[in-house]
Amino acid sequence: MNLEAFLLDVLTPVLEHPDALRIEVKEDGRKRDVFIHAEPKDRGRIIGKSGRMISSLRTICQAAGEKSGLRVNVEIFEEENERRAHRPDRAERPRQDV
Repeated sequence: MNLEAFLLDVLTPVLEHPDALRIEVKEDGRKRDVFIHAEPKDRGRIIGKSGRMISSLRTICQAAGEKSGLRVNVEIFEEENERRAHRPDRAERPRQDV
């Protein structure tokens, strides 16, 4: 089962920057962690409306994994510095009085 090839085939036509798409698979025994690396602008396309696209990809990969006796987890990878830009630390957040 080649999850990397499957995800590249499915996602490449959908993205604006297909050259930046990279799939990373980490193996740990019977567990496979699959990380999708893409341009920040393309992540919305991968997630899809109401999360339908990523949910479908997860379901297909999990079903294929089960058939091979594997547990598969699919995630969209977000760089650490990008997370900080979107979510300020507690000290930086404005205080909300209730």
